[in-house]
Amino acid sequence: MKTAIYLRKSRADLEAEDRGEGETLAKHRSALLKIAKEMNLNVLSVREEIVSGESLVKRPEMLALLEEIEDNKYDVVLCMDMDRLGRGGMKEQGIILETFKRSNTKIMTPRKTYDLNDEWDEEYSEFEAFMARKELKIITRRMQRGRIASVEAGNYLGTHAPFGYDIHRLNKRERTLTINSEEASVIRMIFDWYANEDMGASAIRNKLNDLGYKSKLGNEWNPYSILDILKNNVYIGKVTWQKRKEVKRPDAVKRSCARQDKSDWIIADGKHDPIIPESLFEQVQEKLNSRYHVPYNTNGIKNPLAGIIKCAKCSYSMVQRYPKNRKETMDCKHRGCENKSSYTELIEKRLLEALKEWYINYKADFEKHKQDDKLKETQVIQMNEVALRKLEKELVDVQKQKNNLHDLLERGVYTVDMFLERSNVVSDRINEITTTMEKLKKEIKTEIKKEKVKKDTIPQVEHVLDLYLKTDDPKKKNSLLKSVLEKAVYKKEKWQRLDDFELVLYPKLPQDGDI
Repeated sequence: MKTAIYLRKSRADLEAEDRGEGETLAKHRSALLKIAKEMNLNVLSVREEIVSGESLVKRPEMLALLEEIEDNKYDVVLCMDMDRLGRGGMKEQGIILETFKRSNTKIMTPRKTYDLNDEWDEEYSEFEAFMARKELKIITRRMQRGRIASVEAGNYLGTHAPFGYDIHRLNKRERTLTINSEEASVIRMIFDWYANEDMGASAIRNKLNDLGYKSKLGNEWNPYSILDILKNNVYIGKVTWQKRKEVKRPDAVKRSCARQDKSDWIIADGKHDPIIPESLFEQVQEKLNSRYHVPYNTNGIKNPLAGIIKCAKCSYSMVQRYPKNRKETMDCKHRGCENKSSYTELIEKRLLEALKEWYINYKADFEKHKQDDKLKETQVIQMNEVALRKLEKELVDVQKQKNNLHDLLERGVYTVDMFLERSNVVSDRINEITTTMEKLKKEIKTEIKKEKVKKDTIPQVEHVLDLYLKTDDPKKKNSLLKSVLEKAVYKKEKWQRLDDFELVLYPKLPQDGDI
């Protein structure tokens, strides 16, 4: 395991040195290097904190170590005691804890190894108390209560002002919004067009862009931002909080945000002036709820080809349209794309024909090359097994070199710097060998399973073709197609008509990493 050693003097160590009991860091370094040798750890760095500071700011070696931990440079940090890591206030202790947890870096002491992501660790509760996580949670809750109180008082807490407004700071604790007259006129047009002129989000987007209006960041408009504006109650003088909640998944380093149910939102009367009347806003909400909007599809999949058909000209997804008194069509959703639309039923028919043709050819090709593929598979496995045995022998030799480094350090032949330099070289070679060995093992495993997976593809596609025609559920049809297709690329020129178009299928064949 890639290891860092962290050493720091405590006040007790300083007092012991004053009594003539020897240099503390040297003794601790020796003890930890001995553990590293016994545990077969690859020591990549030794960080010694020569200053006695409680604050993280005054501990440069710890700050550097935390940066390396965030970069996943180490698997484990070796130190004498837990309290050698955590000093300072509760916030700083929390920073140390979270850094180790996020990177899944273990902490090893002469007494125990701590895995902070193992909730069943019997001593984790002691470490949790040491890091004062309860205090941190209390502080967080207090801050959140303060934000809620501020919103309920009508303050605006958003980082950026919504289009139509500018942020105005009343004092150090209070912020509100002031109307941006130029942008506000655009907001009024958007609501009026949607409510009274029967213009949808895409039509409004097109008109704003044609008129030369830009978004808050100076970009062109898109339908999603139009819909966000139409649903935002800030334009009737409201402020809202807790629309989203921070979610931390155990397998993810970064946190993500999830949209909360509307019943959990905190909505209050803001201190700012509204741009539109409440009656107009309610009229728009009723119309929004009665219309079909692709980004907010709450009725499930209606198109069996959803997410499968891609535009050959710009790579955007093709989406289904619902023209009045006409059959459904599939169009490229990229504004200005010249790829001509077709009826959905024609594209669906062509896709099934192409999939059936691919299935027949794939099955025939599999039967034709079955014996040759088996011979090739055997040869690849034998070659990889020979290479694997050579690497296993080399790994034993390199491990002996690593152990010799510890002996040379203990005998004083190597200084700590020389030891670390050689240790890094040996560690890099060990990593190269183990990585290559894992790759060879994976290739062997892949070759063993490859023929079976290829063979299994045949009945899977046959199953899709059979069931597809037996169900009328668009969602089930979509799921069946996605089980065997990565995508299908569609192309049609302006002069082509009806089913005169090109459709190229990309079957979902198993990759080496999937086996």
